[in-house]
Amino acid sequence: MTAVTSPTEAPIAFWRILAFGSVQLPLGMIGLPIAIYLAPLYSGQLQLSLQLIGIALILARLSDFITDPIIGILSDRWRPRIGRRRVWLIFGTVAMTAGVRMLFVPTPDAGIVYFALAVSLVYLGYTLILLPYQAWSAELSSDYHVRTRISSVSQGFSIVGLITSTLIPAYVLSRPGATSADVMAALSIVIIALLPICATLAFLLVPEPAAPSHKAPFHLGGALRMLGRNRAFLNITLLVLIATIGEVFRQTITVFFARDVVGVTNIGVVYFLYFAAALLVMPGWVWLAKRIEKHRALTLALVIVALTNACMFLVPKGGVMLFTALFILKGSCYGAVLMLPHAMVADTADIDTAETLDRQQGLFFAAMAMVQKMGYALGAGLPLLILGTVGYQSAGESRAEPLLALSISYSLVPCALVLIAAMLAWRYSLTAETHKVIRAQIDARASESLQAEPMP
Repeated sequence: MTAVTSPTEAPIAFWRILAFGSVQLPLGMIGLPIAIYLAPLYSGQLQLSLQLIGIALILARLSDFITDPIIGILSDRWRPRIGRRRVWLIFGTVAMTAGVRMLFVPTPDAGIVYFALAVSLVYLGYTLILLPYQAWSAELSSDYHVRTRISSVSQGFSIVGLITSTLIPAYVLSRPGATSADVMAALSIVIIALLPICATLAFLLVPEPAAPSHKAPFHLGGALRMLGRNRAFLNITLLVLIATIGEVFRQTITVFFARDVVGVTNIGVVYFLYFAAALLVMPGWVWLAKRIEKHRALTLALVIVALTNACMFLVPKGGVMLFTALFILKGSCYGAVLMLPHAMVADTADIDTAETLDRQQGLFFAAMAMVQKMGYALGAGLPLLILGTVGYQSAGESRAEPLLALSISYSLVPCALVLIAAMLAWRYSLTAETHKVIRAQIDARASESLQAEPMP
C-alpha cells in the first residue's frame, strides 16, 4: 500500500509510515505511570515529601519552556549529514533510556535531588525525540491528506502505548504483595527495550527529505512576528490551548467524580475501554477528514466531546453503565482530537515555506508544544483550586454542595471550553484547496530559485 503524494515528490510506502509511527509506542507508555505511580513510589516507599515531589515535577515541567524552543530551532538550523531530524533520535533515546531507568527504578537511598534529576532527564529525552520527530512527520509528505494518515498512525501507536501502560500494571498488581515499585520496574523494562528498537526502525527505514537549500535568517523577534502573521497557525494554537485546558480540567478530577458522584469502583477498566475505542475509531476519523476537511472533522469530534461532558452532569449515583457508555463515546473522539491538530500544524508551516523556501516545522511544533503544556498546567491546577475553595474532601466526599461543585467542574465547565474550541475549529480557513495553492506557490518559487542559480 502506497500513500499518494504530489507529483514533485516520491510517495512514501505505508510500511515506512508504520516504522515511523512506532516511535510513539514507547513514548505513549511514559505519561500515565508518571501521573499515577510516581508519587506512591517516591512518597510511600522512599519516604520523600509530597510537597517536594510536587515542586520538583513543576520545575522539571517549567524547564520545557526553555528546552522546547531551543530544540525546535536547533532541529531547523543544524544540518548534519545524517539528517537534521533523525539525528535527534540518537540523543533523545540515550537520554530517555537513562532517565527512565533512573526514575522508574530508583536506588534505595534516592533523595529529592536524585528524583529531580531523573524526572528532568526523562522530560529532556522526551523533548529531544518528539519535537524533531513531529517536524520530520510534516516533511514526510507535502500532501494534505497523507499528512493526516501519518499523524493517525503515529497517534495510533501512542494510544497502543497508553493501553499497554494500563495492562502491565494490571498484571503486575494482580500478584500478591506487588507494589508501585514492581509496576514501575516492569514498565521500565518494556520501555527501555522498545525505544531503541523503534527509534532504530525509524532511523534506518524512513526517508528524511534533504534540508532546504535556503535557510531563512533567524532572530527571536522575527520568528515571533512570523508566527504571529500566520493566522491559520494562530487559530489552531488558540483552539488547542482552550481544548487542552477543558479536557485536562476534566481528566484531573475524573477519579473524584467517578468515585464520589457515580460510584465507579474500577476506573482502570473504564479507561481501558476509553483508549480501546480511540484506537478502533481512528481510521474512521482519517476517512472523514478526507471527505469533509480536517477542520470540520475536528469540529465534529469536539462537539461530541462537549456534549458527552454536558451529559455527565445528568449521570445519577450508581449510573456506572451510563457513565461508562459516555466515557467510551468520548474516547472514540480522543484520536481525532490528538491527530488532526498535528496534521493541521504541518499544513500551516507551509505558509512560511511559501515565503522563505525554508522549512521551519521545528519552530512551529515547539510553539505548539509550549501552548499545550500551558494548557496542561492550567487544566490541572484550576479544578483543584475550585474544589479546594468549596472545601471538597479528596479522601471521599458525601456533602451536597461540594459534590455539586465537583459535577459542575467535571461536566459543564469543560463543555463550555470545548465548545469554544469547536467554534474556532469551524472557522479554520486552510482547506485542501487552499493548501494546493500554497504548495503550487512553493513549487513555483523553488523552480525559479533553481533556475536563477549560476551554472557550476
